[in-house]
Amino acid sequence: MRAAPCLFGLYSVVALLYAALPAGADQPGAVTYRGKTEVTFSDAITAVRRQLWLEGVFESHGQTEVFEKLPRPFQAVLLAALAPAA
Repeated sequence: MRAAPCLFGLYSVVALLYAALPAGADQPGAVTYRGKTEVTFSDAITAVRRQLWLEGVFESHGQTEVFEKLPRPFQAVLLAALAPAA
């Protein structure tokens, strides 16, 4: 009886965080296929997790400079591995 309200709350938090993302932040990691016209929840949570890794984890632990020194392709691979929902 408590799982449904918690899941709805989590869904609401992800939706609000996704809406607050800067423009263009939702593109990396999004799954595209023919006929898809809307952003799925999986795309939204991946974008939110990616932003949390960039702004939350790397910045709070003082690793932003280290992350920025990595080559761009490696940054993309790293975030692609960390951001998707399990």
